[in-house]
Amino acid sequence: MKAATIFAPTATQTLSRLQIKTPLVSVILPTLNEAANVRQQAQALNPLPEAEIIFVDGGSDDGTCYELEALSRELANVHLLQAPTGRARQMNAGAKRAHGEWLIFLHVDTRLPPASFGAFLRRIKQASPLTSGAFTFRVAHHHWAYRYLEFYVGLRCKLLRLPFGDQAIFIRKKLFEEIGGYREDFPLMEDMELVQRLNRQNGFAVLDFPVYTSARRYEKDGFFKRGLDNLYLQLLYRFGVHPQELAKKYWK
Repeated sequence: MKAATIFAPTATQTLSRLQIKTPLVSVILPTLNEAANVRQQAQALNPLPEAEIIFVDGGSDDGTCYELEALSRELANVHLLQAPTGRARQMNAGAKRAHGEWLIFLHVDTRLPPASFGAFLRRIKQASPLTSGAFTFRVAHHHWAYRYLEFYVGLRCKLLRLPFGDQAIFIRKKLFEEIGGYREDFPLMEDMELVQRLNRQNGFAVLDFPVYTSARRYEKDGFFKRGLDNLYLQLLYRFGVHPQELAKKYWK
């Protein structure tokens, strides 16, 4: 298995980063063939206060790494890490290299607004029992059908406390290490499995601050087909089908 590697910054950039205080939050984004999207995401996240941005690539062959390497030279808070393919492996590698006290695991096609991040910062600085959780799910599309999807996800979170990875799961790094991080034998449902473990801990909450997920996969596959396929896989997982078997169905 290929060990994680990180690109070294230039001497000028190293000096610039030494002047930045140790971040409170590390935002970790796994990537695979996202060359068309990483620049916009990096530029949006770079200004976030008290944060470092870590992209973890899992073997892209479309130029994603070249784009991220350039961004890591241009933007002081943006870093590129390479790890073995697999979202769980990539996020674990990012967490291991992270300097922040808190970790946010963000999908490349999910937007974290500055207002939501600012509200999150204020919340974690309060004397509260919060140790992990997720943001409120929104879809970055105006069509009315996505409002129903948002309602369903909100209901699921309210009744089951079961947000998924597209809601930007966050956790104290210390707790993440204590519970062993993401399960690397889970090619799918790694987010659901982690949240189930976090629900057995104290301090898990879904915050009323939105993140906006792209509708690109729903647009590509069709809204109803994509939604039903996702629900089918979730039900199979709940009935005990291992994610390695689910992955075969998913990629098929």
